[in-house]
Amino acid sequence: MASFTDLVAQSIFQRREEFLAGLSIEPRDEVESLLAAGIQAHWHPLELRINGDQERALVAAIDGSHAIRALNFGADWIVAQALLIGPGGFRQSAVDTLLLRGEIERPAVDRCASLLMRSLELDLALKFVQSGAGKILLLDGSLYSDLPYLLYNLAIGGYEHFPLRVLEQYLELFALCQRRDILLLGLAKRTRATVLGRAILEQRNSSPISTSYQADAVQTLDADIQDAEVSGATLVRLEQEQNRRRDMHKLPSDGELLHRWTNGSGLTDPVLLGSASFGRASAQVVAQLALQVKQPVYESALSSAQQRMATRLTPLQERLLAAPAIGTFYVRLAPGEDVLRVDAPASTFGRSDLRLLDFAQALISYTTALPVIRHLVDDYGGLSVYNAALYVVDQEVRLRAETVDHVYLPVLRRQVGYPIQYDRSTRRFNR
Repeated sequence: MASFTDLVAQSIFQRREEFLAGLSIEPRDEVESLLAAGIQAHWHPLELRINGDQERALVAAIDGSHAIRALNFGADWIVAQALLIGPGGFRQSAVDTLLLRGEIERPAVDRCASLLMRSLELDLALKFVQSGAGKILLLDGSLYSDLPYLLYNLAIGGYEHFPLRVLEQYLELFALCQRRDILLLGLAKRTRATVLGRAILEQRNSSPISTSYQADAVQTLDADIQDAEVSGATLVRLEQEQNRRRDMHKLPSDGELLHRWTNGSGLTDPVLLGSASFGRASAQVVAQLALQVKQPVYESALSSAQQRMATRLTPLQERLLAAPAIGTFYVRLAPGEDVLRVDAPASTFGRSDLRLLDFAQALISYTTALPVIRHLVDDYGGLSVYNAALYVVDQEVRLRAETVDHVYLPVLRRQVGYPIQYDRSTRRFNR
């Protein structure tokens, strides 16, 4: 009988061409040829000059971590924590924990854990900005990627509106940073998005970019959206169907494009992001809510769940309309380094006039990102430390299995006065 290692090697050999497709500098088709040319046109070499005499800005960094454990009475236990470390010894931490009972699918549990962690991070961010303790705030992860999905309810009873609460925190943070002149940056190590590739193709193909996404959404409301109660599950299914129709060609990720067709240190032209990643279904939610606000006469015809949703979202919908666009770019701070995604409000790139739902997307010059690059260079610590401030926070806040299983689990038992155990499957890997 062949060993597992031999079988893995055989499988890789059989799929060798498929695996190499994401590594080769040779484009596979016309779309990849356009992407290759576009990436090279929008990539700009970067020469790092670290000025040790320059006064460093007061920077704060925030990161979080979460863990999920299945318990032997059929519930899921979530623990999330977040930490902020700022200048002058400024420190704040936050922790929250949930016990989810009932028949809940694992994707919903995972989403709940991520939302809980992000909510803690955003709460610390708001407290830091209000304190006036610094001028630069770094968050681990993208500022934009979550926004379209926060319009979908969470499929857990009692927590349906949790995503909307997180969206409110995002919008409040954007507005407060703008009022207080705080530079807000989201730094993401994962580069699986396709925002740059799509922007390049749209520019190359001269595709029209909608300047009024909400109006278009109002005009194209589907009958099944109009007739059905708006739910997260319904919208996700519609979103998936729209994506299948739209994505006739599956684009490589931005990380793959940059790995294949760029070299050395450098940065891309930023992409200003508006409604580009708001799929049709999520845009319809915004448009439908706007109609409800403008036509309260129909409120009596809504179900009780819809009335609660409309009441909950009306102020949020108004804030969403005023939310700033987000700019994103990629940077490689040293040869051989992975690219880093950097997000910031559009005002950082000199476009404070752009709103999130006013347009789709637009490429702008890399020179608008150079002031941000200077701050990133100050905190660059080499291949293993892409940002010193975030690295320190990550090392301290990271929720390790030993902490969850040998510190927090005994605390849970003491607080509830019951000898809670993990389920059989979890216990196998936590001895």
